[in-house]
Amino acid sequence: MSLCPTSAITGEGLPDLVTFITYLCQTNFKHKLKEKEEFQCSVLEVKVIEGHGTTIDVILVNGRLNVGDTIILAGFNGPIVTTIRALLTPQPMREMRVKGEYIHHESIKGSMGIKLSAPGLENAMAGSELYKAENDEEIEGFKAQIADDLVDIMDKYVDKTSQGVCVQASTIGSLEALLEFLKTMKIPVTSINIGP
Repeated sequence: MSLCPTSAITGEGLPDLVTFITYLCQTNFKHKLKEKEEFQCSVLEVKVIEGHGTTIDVILVNGRLNVGDTIILAGFNGPIVTTIRALLTPQPMREMRVKGEYIHHESIKGSMGIKLSAPGLENAMAGSELYKAENDEEIEGFKAQIADDLVDIMDKYVDKTSQGVCVQASTIGSLEALLEFLKTMKIPVTSINIGP
């Protein structure tokens, strides 16, 4: 089958299309998938979980995470440097958002969603990149990179000399999208924030 009839008006055929794409990925294209050694991970959500404290849900795209690794991520008060205490995944056939027991791992290789427990995540910023460092030099480099990313957003979109609106969004990605929209509508922005 190489054709999937769909309708944007009624929504008919969309489940068939998604099923077909999934089927193609699992059969025809699986031999074309290649893993990269370069580490790539993004923070999706920050949550407080009973028994684990503040945790972050991340998508590990490439690379490997281990318990005890030093990680660096953006926080509301600047970069956060911490050590992984636990790598958790939901039980098989369960969603990460459903409350229940988690499977503990010593090491996880991408690509998958992980709940990560570590000290000092209370001010973690959803939507930011997560970096893994091997030494103090890398830690300082990633801290500078995170600070530069936030400064770039401020310089590009915020005009503190004129009157304008204050923009707040829950993640960096949604904040950038909103700021880009306001820029095209010629609405000045005087301050930005990330939070609920």
